[in-house]
Order: sequence, then C-alpha cells, then structure tokens
Amino acid sequence: MNPVETGLLLGRIPYIKGGAGTRTAVVFFGANALFQRLDRTRPRDYARMVENVLPAGHAYYILGYEADPPPGYTFDRIVDDFARIVRDVTGKAVVIGVSFGGFVAQRFAAEHPDLVDKLVLLVSAHRYSNEGLRKLERQEAYMRRGDLYGFLKDMALLFRRPWYNWMLRMALWQGRHKLAARLNDPRVMLRTYESLFRDFENASYARRIAADTLIVGGTGDQFFDAAAFEETAQLIPSSRLRLFHGETHMLPIERRADVREAIARFLDAR
Repeated sequence: MNPVETGLLLGRIPYIKGGAGTRTAVVFFGANALFQRLDRTRPRDYARMVENVLPAGHAYYILGYEADPPPGYTFDRIVDDFARIVRDVTGKAVVIGVSFGGFVAQRFAAEHPDLVDKLVLLVSAHRYSNEGLRKLERQEAYMRRGDLYGFLKDMALLFRRPWYNWMLRMALWQGRHKLAARLNDPRVMLRTYESLFRDFENASYARRIAADTLIVGGTGDQFFDAAAFEETAQLIPSSRLRLFHGETHMLPIERRADVREAIARFLDAR
C-alpha cells in the first residue's frame, strides 16, 4: 500500500491522498464521513478501501465533509467546496461517488462538467429505496435518543455474510464506550441529518450529466434497490449499469476484485 497523506483543504475539508499514477481520481465518500473526520479516524483503512477497487495507475484524493458544518449545511455548499478543490488541486479527474457521496457526485457532475473526466456511482443511485428511507428514519431516531451504538449498528451491519455482521457487532459492542470520542458532536450530527437528509431527489441533476458514467450496485442493497439503480441508468444519458445479484451495500468490500475489474474496464474504455 502506498503512503497516505492527510489534512484539511480550504481549511475545513478533511482529505486523504494516496496512490500513484498518471490519472487522478477524486472520491466523494459516504455518510460516515459526515459523522467522523476521515483524516483522524483510521485514514489508512479508508485508503485501503479505495485502493481495493481503484485500478492501478491512479493517484487519488478522498474528500470528507466539514466536521463542524454551519446550520443549514447544504449540498450546494458541499459541491461548491469540492469544485474549488478539484479545480485548484487536481484538475479534471475521474469522480467516484460512494453511497451518499453519489448524491454529491451527481450534482457536481451536472454543475461542473468541465471538471469530470468520467463518473462512477458506487453503491449509489439518484434516490434511496423505501427501505433506505426507513433506515434513515431509524438512524435519526437513534441520534435523537443519544444512542450512538444503535445508530452505528443500524448504519454498519450491512454485510451479506452473517459472520461479517457478527464480528462487526462484537467490535462495536466492545468499543461502545469510546464511540463518542470517535464521532462528531451528536448535536452537530443531528443538525446535519436535518439539513441534508431531506433533499434526496437527484433526477433533474442526473439528466444533465454529460460525463460517461458507470453505476455499480447490488440487488440486495439496503439503501438503494435494483429499481433505483436502473432508473438512474435510464436518467443519465451516457451511462452503463453493473448490477451484482444478491449483493448488499457492502458490495465494494465483499466483491472488491469484481468491482475493481468493472471500474477498470469502464475507465479504460474509449
């Protein structure tokens, strides 16, 4: 694994930099990056996750979100910040939106086509499924009760393999007394949910995406079902869809070699 660099861009956006090569990928991470600082909480683990699915020959930046966002934190603010970073730091790049980060990536690609080489939506679609919306409601309820263990358990126990979920459940339980130190201020987390997790309709942005786009997902995803993935592929003019039967939201971890191959074929295609 290549060495990683961490820090803040624009003085407030956590990042992880790694990899090496002639092409650059910028990764917009999932919702967990809204609730903990990527550059302080296991940055090498996040870098390894990206390197497991990103083909060789790519340098990459993983972008997180503000640890103390202002009230009314919006997608527009996130997209504007990421556009400044890509324009000033990396230049035109492959953009990979992971889960919640895919919502940001769709808006980014629609608003800033000059900054996107190709777009990958990894376990992400233009909308959540009904099951996904119910999970978000449960997670918000856990936060309102101050139950960080219940919140993380609902957010993370998503593997297809039961023993993966069992191992993660045990790790969460054993570390339950340290969760508050790992996560952002619960009040800020709840405020973030209230400002961002109300606006999920990205169809108007998806239709405006000009970049070649790959959508990768599993038919058993707990947040985005097969219908959501298929609708997204129909909305984006130049897109292709790679669905893995029975795989869950943890597809990039449980089938990383297959996901890497699908992304490599897409990025190499001319």
